[in-house]
This record gives sequence, C-alpha cells and structure tokens, in this order.
Amino acid sequence: VLKILEKHDPLKNTQAKYGAISPDEASTVQNYVEHMLFLLIEEQAKDASMGPILEFVVSENIMEKLFLWSLRREFTDETKIEQLKMYEMLVTQSHQPLLHHKPILKPLMMLLSSCSGTSTPTVETELVVLLNQLCSIIAKDPSILELFFHTSEDQGAANFLIFSLLIPFIHREGTVGQQARDALLFIMSLSAENNVVANHIAENTYFCPVLATGLSGLYSSLPTKLEEKGEEWHCLLKDDWLLSPALVQFMNSLEFCNAVIQ
Repeated sequence: VLKILEKHDPLKNTQAKYGAISPDEASTVQNYVEHMLFLLIEEQAKDASMGPILEFVVSENIMEKLFLWSLRREFTDETKIEQLKMYEMLVTQSHQPLLHHKPILKPLMMLLSSCSGTSTPTVETELVVLLNQLCSIIAKDPSILELFFHTSEDQGAANFLIFSLLIPFIHREGTVGQQARDALLFIMSLSAENNVVANHIAENTYFCPVLATGLSGLYSSLPTKLEEKGEEWHCLLKDDWLLSPALVQFMNSLEFCNAVIQ
C-alpha cells in the first residue's frame, strides 16, 4: 500500500501527476487500509509507548499520504464519507491516544477543512457525527484542546476549525442539528473556564450572530394561530407543540440558547 501511495505522490515521483490511479490500485489500498485500521484499533501500547502498528503509521505518515492519494483520485462525497467514518472509528475505539500524534491529527484537520462549505446531507451527517465525538473527547480531556485551538495564529474562525464547522448546524432540524448543538455545548462548558476560548468564540466566530438571528427567524416562522382543542383547553402543553414542526424547531433552539447562557 505504501508503494502505491508513494507512486502517486508528486513529491517522490515526478511522473505521479501524469499517471492515473487504476481501479486495481484503488481497491488494493482500500482493502489493506481497512485491515490496517482494525489492527490499529485493537493494538494496545505497553508502558505508555506506541505500539508497532501506530509507530509505523506515524513514522511513515500513512494517514496524510492516504488523504493526498484520495485527492489524486476523484475526491467524491463517497470518499469523504469513507474517511470521516474511518476517523470516527479511530478516535472512538482505539486503545491509544491517537490525536496526540501530529501525523494523524494533521490529515484529520485537512479532511475536516475539505468538508467545509457546501456538502450533501450524507456528508454533513457523517461530519457532524465525527465533530460530536471530537468535542466529547475534548470535554473529557481538556488537555487535547490545545491541539485543535491555535491561539498563536491569527486566522479568525479557522483557529478553532471544529467549532466553526458546527455553527451552520445550530438551528438545523433532526438528529444532525441535535448532535451539532450537543457538540457545541461540550465546547461551551470549556469556555466557562477558559477565557481565551470564550473570547475567541465571541469575537472571532459567527456563533453569536447566527444564534441570535436564527432564533429570531424561527420566531417569525411560528404559526399565528393555534387550533383550539375545546372549551376547556387553556394552555399549551408539550404534547400540543410537538405536533407543530415550526414550534418544535423554535423550542429546540430556545432551549439551546438557554443552555449556552447557563
């Protein structure tokens, strides 16, 4: 697999940019990478040192080469989904702290950056699942925060990419929206104790404007009248507003705003 990846690496092969990736090569890489990932997940380090598989992946920069190799192919939504699922599996199931290794973290951030902007619903679903897992890990181990939050660079929202990628989903309906809001709350809990993160969110991201304008827009979309349930009906119960999609979406966003403030 490494030979195939290097064959199509322009830095190591001057003819790489002229050679197409054959279906057999693509199938070989996919099959062996899947096998490598399962072995990496099951591997357990001894005495806080890297296991031999992780050491090879890190020393040979396999994950970045795999991402760049994917770019050499037609970087379709299917390819993005495969790699998003791959990282979600790695960060949630591995017995070793993979995110502490730059050769794994860097291509992960490259992949996340490639998913910013317009994406299909399927890509967005997998993206939010991975972001939710990353935010959950950061909440459990705040020391990892510095790996994702770059205070030394003045790149605005890009300084905290995983947070910025979640902002467009703040008012999204369904499971994707709920997972995004849960992920954002993980970070907000950290910002309560970290003024640098709090100031970045308030001053260098669109989080506050999106939160306010989105809630205002949802309020404007509420129905102007409610169907009467009878003469004895005098208040709006949860069972009532659950029947109104517009009201459900407004209440979800309102509850999220309340959680952020708290």
